[in-house]
Amino acid sequence: LCTCYVSPPTVSCQANNFSSVPAGLPPGARRLFLQNNVIGALRAGTFGPSTVTLWLYSNNISSIQPGTFRHLPALEELDLGDNPHLRVLAPDTFHGLHRLQALHLYRCRLASLPSGIFRGLRSLQYLYLQENGLLYLQDDLFADLANLSHLFLHGNRLRALSEGVFRGLSSLDRLLLHANRLAAIHRRAFGGLARLTILYLFNNSLVALPGDPLAALPSLQFLRLNANPWACDCRARPLWAWFRRTRVSSSPVPCASPPHRRGTDLRHLRPRDFDACPEEDDDEEEMEDGNGGGGNGVAVMGTPGRALGRPGT
Repeated sequence: LCTCYVSPPTVSCQANNFSSVPAGLPPGARRLFLQNNVIGALRAGTFGPSTVTLWLYSNNISSIQPGTFRHLPALEELDLGDNPHLRVLAPDTFHGLHRLQALHLYRCRLASLPSGIFRGLRSLQYLYLQENGLLYLQDDLFADLANLSHLFLHGNRLRALSEGVFRGLSSLDRLLLHANRLAAIHRRAFGGLARLTILYLFNNSLVALPGDPLAALPSLQFLRLNANPWACDCRARPLWAWFRRTRVSSSPVPCASPPHRRGTDLRHLRPRDFDACPEEDDDEEEMEDGNGGGGNGVAVMGTPGRALGRPGT
């Protein structure tokens, strides 16, 4: 039922309708492919210390015993994606995985992530959290991930981004936040992301970006803001002014209101459109809520895929 390969030492047990991890896996195997089964639980002591790549995506995993991954010092890629019964993770699930470079947790119906879940994962470069049910992200959740370059958070239910939510992500290059319910972004939410080049915020509920949060992104090259209910009144001035100062490649930013500007691209407003606006107050409200739907826009570039392992999800 399983196929073994010599170089590199690999065991492939995919798509065998296994309800548990097979016993007697070779302890020296470096790659374990267990995807597309019906495995329901993971237990400590199942995987050998030589494991470098572990694919467990598309199973029925609902529980992970404490210590399951603790003695896997060589592990570089762990794919637990597409396990919709997982839903909850213990804070210490991934502790000790100091060499882990890619962690896949997409489509696991996670509503929240416990504090400390990513503690000590200092080698992590790719984190896939898309298409869960995440409602919020607490400050310092990613604080130990100084080497993270790609963070995928699209397709969740996030409504707001707080000041410290991305603190510590000094190497982040790509941040995907589209298809959430974002209505509020703290003016310093993107502080410290000096290397970020790609930011997707399309298909959210953003009416305005008070406090100029994009000013903290000196390396930004590609930006998508379409499919938000942008208000092109005085609240649009900080974003409009930012576009005038930068040469970022952007999607269209169609206005949703007021009625006489509906469909106009926010970037193409004129200085006289803001003549009646009061001078901006540095102490203005840092978080602002909005409601509304969106439309369709042209992508600046395609959604990135995975960088390690099998094709992107």
